[in-house]
Amino acid sequence: MTKIEIRHVRDGDAAAVQQIFEAPHVVLGTMRLPFHAEEVIRDRIRHVEGTIKLVALREGGVAGYAELVTHPGMARHRHAGEVNMIATHPDHRGHGVGETLMATMIDMADRWLQLSRVSLIVWTNNHRAIALYQRFGFEIEGMMPRYVFMNGAFGDAHMMGRIRGE
Repeated sequence: MTKIEIRHVRDGDAAAVQQIFEAPHVVLGTMRLPFHAEEVIRDRIRHVEGTIKLVALREGGVAGYAELVTHPGMARHRHAGEVNMIATHPDHRGHGVGETLMATMIDMADRWLQLSRVSLIVWTNNHRAIALYQRFGFEIEGMMPRYVFMNGAFGDAHMMGRIRGE
């Protein structure tokens, strides 16, 4: 297996991140629309306090993108974070990119950010993503009917959570 490196996103990654965001499997698995202005992508990867934005590098290019949102300014919620996105470039699916990004975010949550709870939202029909999250200790905490409109129809979503030490 080809080595995967993780680092924080950089301005120069915008074109590659746009390719990821516009990939059909990412559009169907996220709240993204099929097309994005370059400014939207540049704004998305810009630094935001409390949000860790990572890219996975594989075979010399950006192979994946992920965001972990934290709440350092909220005293009663700084123990919790949300996986806002994990997305893999179509050319790098099935090579451990998503798993490596998730492992890095869980490591950050557990060993550096003092997060005891991490949550996420995933479409109920995204079995591949659900299986990945369950491998990292996430459990389905609830279902939200008609949460998303995609591909001409409403879809349901699961709220999943991982509580450290349980």
